[in-house]
Amino acid sequence: MDSQVVVNHAAVSEAWLNSAESRLGVKFSLSYRWFLRRYNGGEICGEEVFSVYGIDFDSVSGGDIVHQHQLDVSSGLMPDLSLVVSRTGLGEVFYFDYTMREGDEVPIRLRVPSGESVHYASDSCEFLVTRISSSL
Repeated sequence: MDSQVVVNHAAVSEAWLNSAESRLGVKFSLSYRWFLRRYNGGEICGEEVFSVYGIDFDSVSGGDIVHQHQLDVSSGLMPDLSLVVSRTGLGEVFYFDYTMREGDEVPIRLRVPSGESVHYASDSCEFLVTRISSSL
């Protein structure tokens, strides 16, 4: 495996996924749910792909997607239906856009430092492939 990609093989339980969805008020896409059940997170070029840590949501920190979302919404950085999945050190923000949900999938958009948002991936799998490919 390329040293630019690091995965965490400790999958999160269905109970934690359900709790995270309930807390967020959204259903994870099938591809993101697969990723969490299989890997529960990881890094691409040192940038964390947010996951569900399996720690109480009121005390968790770091790249737990629930924690990150609560910070984003409370600080006004992101609207409620925009769920950030990763950030880069260059100020890029990758987020699920739940206003554009299509069936069981949620597209991922990229917000650049200027504030402009563009389509990045149709689902989590395309997001991962594109991010990994761009890191090679």
